[in-house]
Amino acid sequence: MKKPVHILITVLLVTALGGVGPAALASSGPADPAPEATVPTVVQKAREFSTDATESVIKTGITYNGQEIEFFGSTDGIRADALVVKLTSPAETVKINVKGRFGPFWMNTRQYEVDNVPLIYKIRASAKLQDILTPELAQELGLGFDVIKDQLKLHILKGTEEPDDLDTVFKGLVQLKEDEDLYSIDESGTLQLKGDKGFRHSFRFPPGAKPGTYNVDSYLLRNKKLVGYSRDTIEIEKVGLVAFIFKASKEQPVLYGICSVIIALAAGLLVGFIFKGGGHH
Repeated sequence: MKKPVHILITVLLVTALGGVGPAALASSGPADPAPEATVPTVVQKAREFSTDATESVIKTGITYNGQEIEFFGSTDGIRADALVVKLTSPAETVKINVKGRFGPFWMNTRQYEVDNVPLIYKIRASAKLQDILTPELAQELGLGFDVIKDQLKLHILKGTEEPDDLDTVFKGLVQLKEDEDLYSIDESGTLQLKGDKGFRHSFRFPPGAKPGTYNVDSYLLRNKKLVGYSRDTIEIEKVGLVAFIFKASKEQPVLYGICSVIIALAAGLLVGFIFKGGGHH
């Protein structure tokens, strides 16, 4: 009896969580990813160099709990004194609740729709960003949390706007993303150009990373100027039961909703039956 119970509970959990996206402050509602921005002119002028990854596709099923992928590269003779690597995904739109005081209680008082939110955003740098590139170059390359804040677009859906809501939403968003291992900036210097100007590092793709294309951009810098650029792409694909449920939720939403209710009821009844000792008194 245990095996069917485990299967039903697993299906229930996947069904319940399959459409859940990144949250901020209280809840969220991801929309379709926005088109990716064009490559900045400064990047187009930089020399290309060689990079690669141990894997280019991540397949996620019921047991997926994140995956670490190693990246490596060589400067190909480009003279550089610093290196920055960025992992990101196309921006999306999320819904965010903001808590406020209502009498003696704290509760959700405002809801925003926020555009231009990267699902995942991770940076590794050979030194502090402010020490190896100018603010203007950081802005152009999209490096740093301040860049994310500057690109956010807030649209009030419920409640009344407050003057400091952008700061509140941004801080809550980053905190929750960091807690889910979706956002991070590592400036500790563990990433370094070595010997013959080769380098090696890794990024962890957490359970919250959804299907899609993720870019890993590598930047070589010299005297705070961009001198080299390379991009690797990682694809995340759902497989097995997770893929079936995900596809059903997109292509057959009504049937998906009905099945979700049936599975929830069946799992609840079966678990209740087992905990009552199989119905015997």
